[in-house]
Amino acid sequence: SVEECCARLNWIDNDVCVGDSERGGDGNSGHNPPNQPDHELSNKFWADYSNGSCKQDCELGPFGCAPVPPPIALYDSIESCCSMGQSWVNVEYCISRSTGDYSNGWVVHWGDENEKCVKDCNPLDGPPCSNPEHKDGSAPIYYSVEECCARLNWIDNDVCVGDSERGGDGNSGHNPPNQPDHELSNKFWADYESGSCKQDCEPGPFGCEPVPPPIALYDSIAICCAMGQSWVNVEYCTSRSIGDYSNGWVLNWGDEKCVKDCSPENGPPCSNPEHEDGSAPIYASVEECCARLSWIDNDVCTASK
Repeated sequence: SVEECCARLNWIDNDVCVGDSERGGDGNSGHNPPNQPDHELSNKFWADYSNGSCKQDCELGPFGCAPVPPPIALYDSIESCCSMGQSWVNVEYCISRSTGDYSNGWVVHWGDENEKCVKDCNPLDGPPCSNPEHKDGSAPIYYSVEECCARLNWIDNDVCVGDSERGGDGNSGHNPPNQPDHELSNKFWADYESGSCKQDCEPGPFGCEPVPPPIALYDSIAICCAMGQSWVNVEYCTSRSIGDYSNGWVLNWGDEKCVKDCSPENGPPCSNPEHEDGSAPIYASVEECCARLSWIDNDVCTASK
């Protein structure tokens, strides 16, 4: 029987194979003339690999209707078609595209300096919808912006959530100048350029500057310096973060002596030019500093300050 024969073609839906075989089509490809399906339409669903969605085996007209081209398996629902026939495609992506919609979940936006999350929704609706449209069918889709931002675990979650929800100008993901992308936290962030920590607060007071993503936030200057600037001397970082000097002692290798980390305007023994080597050790006393120059008599070194 034709059924027994079609069972041999076990990768093709049996009803489709039987219908296509019994009707025969034009004798070349096995298809009937254009727009006339080769089989009785089943209203089941089939995987359209070209766009990561599922279509329905039904009369052309309504969205998603297209007679199944053999050899393609049929499924009883969009959900089973997406989970089985498009197993390498994110199931929320597949289901939403199969109904001509978006998942309204959140996806990670990679590829530029502003890593954040964007929403899988119509770009015409504006931020936080992804623009251009999200089309990576294999990418994970998260139910909430918090869950999505947790994937970017090197970025402070509050900063990521705020930046993602507001969306910014659509280019860099930032709002217009002087308008922060997030609710200011008053926490501290590592400014790698200056070797200090700044506070995520309204510009004005010394050290206040909204944190640019992606940068982690810390509860205090001390923690920020210790963790966010671990390669910078902690006394240097702490003092520069409050617009001051450490008043400790540092080595001047060129003159082989010790100088004080204080304002050059105060004159000797303050370093002139200003001490700016954030990675250099800072010593609590001139004696401790001079001990580092072990080939110089300590009293001579101490007196030369």
